[in-house]
Amino acid sequence: MNIVTAAVALLATLPAAALAQAQCVTGGFRLEFDGDCTPDTVIAAYEDQVFNAAGGISSTCALSAQADLEAKLGDMSLDDLCTLVYAQQDMVPFTDAANRGTDLHFEQMFYNGRTDWQEEVETLYEREDNERTSVLKEDAEAVRTFFDGMAQGRRVEWPGSLSNFQSSVTDANDLATCTTNAAMCCWPKDRQANDNNGNCAKEYDENCVDKDPADNTDLCYVDLERGNASTGFNSDGVVAYPGDGNNGEGSIHCHGLAWSNDANDHTARYKANNLFFVSMYDHMYQRGYVENI
Repeated sequence: MNIVTAAVALLATLPAAALAQAQCVTGGFRLEFDGDCTPDTVIAAYEDQVFNAAGGISSTCALSAQADLEAKLGDMSLDDLCTLVYAQQDMVPFTDAANRGTDLHFEQMFYNGRTDWQEEVETLYEREDNERTSVLKEDAEAVRTFFDGMAQGRRVEWPGSLSNFQSSVTDANDLATCTTNAAMCCWPKDRQANDNNGNCAKEYDENCVDKDPADNTDLCYVDLERGNASTGFNSDGVVAYPGDGNNGEGSIHCHGLAWSNDANDHTARYKANNLFFVSMYDHMYQRGYVENI
């Protein structure tokens, strides 16, 4: 997903004790810059916008811009400052993508493969006038709206409370997240025709019944116990697929995403945007790939 980072604003106010010291810049200041918040970008912005500004420093200044800024921060490092900035960054609730309530129930069912978006297929047989119903592009219009709007320039909140992303690891916001800093979605069904993906075709009631996505994965086995949180069953054991494709599990399409161990890296900060793009927009809304393994 193309993410355009919003301008980061930093506001630093001198404590009273620091004001009494012979620092080069006195008083409060504000820094603005585009891109990631890193020590280098903060120092460059401070030097350009404050330290080198006309009348910005005292005539007795004997410090560099970096030394002056670090003196003002005291025990806080520049990395800590960036962490604080990102922690206070405004985030869009993940529930805004589907616009189906704010309690994450729909999202839990979605990642379990069990919402109407995944279980229904377009048909002419639900109404007496034979008008089409269960049209994915219409029913999931909120996904396209979210992709074209909020998801382009704002950080989306990670849905860490969902069972699909629970582990012993927590992220920078103390939400449960994936141990390996990676997630993968797999789909066994195609429900949308005329998108050059999968073998669902019109007319839907004849040519889009139990159809398959483009096969890019060899599913070897399924650990039933590990899937209980998604299926709602109390199963155990393993289902093995020695072959592939029609000689094994059938057509399966998978797509993964990963993010950095550094909580301030853009891949970590925008992992929820990426999750939305991979699962809801690109594969479900665009291609019609649905359900779960």
